[in-house]
Amino acid sequence: MSESTDQYALPADYSDRVFGVLLAAADGAAHARDGADPGETETLALYLLDGLLEALEWANEGVSSDEAACMWLAALRWYKLVNKSFPAGAPEPQPRWIDEAFDGAPDFAPGDSQNLLALDNADMASVGRPLFPQADTTGVLTRAAFMALLPRVDEATTAKLATDAAALTHGSPGAHRAAAAAALVVRAALESGTGSVGRWAALVKEFEPEMTEAREPDQGHEAPESEAAERDMTAGAGLFRAVTLVTNALAHTEPKAAYDALFEASGSSPSASKSAAY
Repeated sequence: MSESTDQYALPADYSDRVFGVLLAAADGAAHARDGADPGETETLALYLLDGLLEALEWANEGVSSDEAACMWLAALRWYKLVNKSFPAGAPEPQPRWIDEAFDGAPDFAPGDSQNLLALDNADMASVGRPLFPQADTTGVLTRAAFMALLPRVDEATTAKLATDAAALTHGSPGAHRAAAAAALVVRAALESGTGSVGRWAALVKEFEPEMTEAREPDQGHEAPESEAAERDMTAGAGLFRAVTLVTNALAHTEPKAAYDALFEASGSSPSASKSAAY
């Protein structure tokens, strides 16, 4: 086996790890909403993943395509799913299998409001052409985790896909960087499992200066509680919290102990999450 082939070799339980990411997203969402209804944030992430799948299907047929544009068209189909119509003046892509799968689904639990706000436009947003330059909320993190599920690509490609997916709705460079780092953390966990924990600090290190500056009080005074809470909702703050919680959980080798530790660290009840998820 050549060195280039070894570079993209997958662990034998890779599919199980991918399922774990999808299950964690669903379980975490149900826990956060204290219910089992499908959520806007998670379904949008699934649609973006389907957009990436469509780009791969075109590539397999020898036709080049723009991955970010394919994800945007998928996001427009998600917008129609939630709002029952496409945004005025926007393209109206043909339905795919995922649209049929969600046909007749109940109303979705609200997610990051920035998603619907940004997609309610005729034009596609991108890193170079943001429609909402200040948008920096945690809605980009779930889709970043899903972008990390694409196997046999290098880290730069993983980071770019996550950044492009974030830029469709969030224009802040901080949100873009947080999405890229989140995808790399999930990718490391998929490839190396608990052995990747030591790499996580290096993967998110570039965020530390910005987050430190963001938390410094102005002119020696503490920020009002509402402002502090708003800062905690930034993508960067959400990424640091998620990495901390997961690292604490992975310190345990038994699955149940890891699960309990995750929710104990977040100040939540595992039993409540289980009843919400099922």
